[in-house]
Amino acid sequence: MKNIGIVVCNYNKKDYVLNCLKSLFEQTINDFDIYVVDNASTDGSAEAIKEKFGRQLILIENDENLGGSGGFNVGLREALKYDYEYIMCVDNDVYFDSHAVEELRNFMIEHKDVGMVGSRAYFMDEPKRIWSFGADIDFEKYVQRDNYRNCTDTDGVPEVTYCTYVPACSMMLRTETVKKVGIMPEENFIYWDDMEWGYRFNKAGYKVAAYGKAKVWHKGGGRNGKTTFNNYYMWRNRLKFFMKNLPKEEMEQFANEVLSDMFRLIYSCNLKEDLGVIKTVMFSFNDAVNNIMGKAPEYKIFKRNLYDNRLQKALDDAGNVVIKYNGDIEGLGNIIRKIRCLENSIDITISMVECLEEFMEIKKQYIDCIVEKEYYPEKYDKHLVMCEHIFKIKKDMPRDVYIDSWCNIIFTQEDFEYAANFESMKKLFIMCKKELIMNTI
Repeated sequence: MKNIGIVVCNYNKKDYVLNCLKSLFEQTINDFDIYVVDNASTDGSAEAIKEKFGRQLILIENDENLGGSGGFNVGLREALKYDYEYIMCVDNDVYFDSHAVEELRNFMIEHKDVGMVGSRAYFMDEPKRIWSFGADIDFEKYVQRDNYRNCTDTDGVPEVTYCTYVPACSMMLRTETVKKVGIMPEENFIYWDDMEWGYRFNKAGYKVAAYGKAKVWHKGGGRNGKTTFNNYYMWRNRLKFFMKNLPKEEMEQFANEVLSDMFRLIYSCNLKEDLGVIKTVMFSFNDAVNNIMGKAPEYKIFKRNLYDNRLQKALDDAGNVVIKYNGDIEGLGNIIRKIRCLENSIDITISMVECLEEFMEIKKQYIDCIVEKEYYPEKYDKHLVMCEHIFKIKKDMPRDVYIDSWCNIIFTQEDFEYAANFESMKKLFIMCKKELIMNTI
């Protein structure tokens, strides 16, 4: 009998899951069984897994897509029939360092008070930059935050971090604790399932940790998908999590904060005519307050308008552009990729990079860009000023092109007037929607 049962959940990522399984079979230990749960993939994943790995693993083929939580739970229920000391959950788009599984097991052996441990996960496309090293739920802003995101190992990242949860892309659990806490919250379908699971482990008295010697690389998704699938589940399940777990006296503060976030998204999407997001977010809100969970029907998911020509108009055939950097390296990457998609030949300068280490990191990542410490907008055809969010720009600020991490921009007189109305419109939105949340509680 093996000591570890590894559950891999897959849906339509044939090449990634084959690569993931290859890395698992190349581990420094082989004291595990692998259960691959295929969520009714249509890309030939199941056939390819059978052909390449045969009887080396247990393949479970679902008749329908049960989502991340449903897919994992199918595998967890099967693994729990046996006497594994540890169980792992693994996403299909993860590649493992050859020591990762052994390191997770060793950590569990040495730390008996830990019920769940995750890996140090790096971006697959930028293999030295951390995607997540444990994560926490912020009960003041009512969001989740990946710890040490965008850091590198040279940034003083500790070897161990204790946290609210670890992403299910690579987590090991003590089987006895799973039997006590329960399996994933299946009603979520996807997103906020691993978050709520880790929160339950903490509430049950088990520590949750992330261990730096267990390294993996995760492909994951970007901020902008082609449909509003992510928007629906992230918003609905976020709302539901806090409505279930906050004390009553905090509900009004929560309603004000989360509705403010929601309206900012709606107002931004209206500006760039990405109207499908607005429809989906309102569906997710209504479903959360009416306790409608599980898989969303297709009519609540829309194609996104990803062809936003506002930035193209703002650049207006410029030969060069300077970006006034605000310290958000992930946001900077989104902006540069957006510009390159529009006009690959444009010269890009990044300014206001004060820290030498950050200078070197930016120079390394964006090798075709010029990086400068000072900001000289007069030298360039166009200047983009990075900001936390475009609706925080004041009316009396210079008429530059303001751009945030999501590539929302304001640059015309009409844009600034639209932004100036944000606060008053937000108050009206919150007033109309807050009672629905409060009455639900």
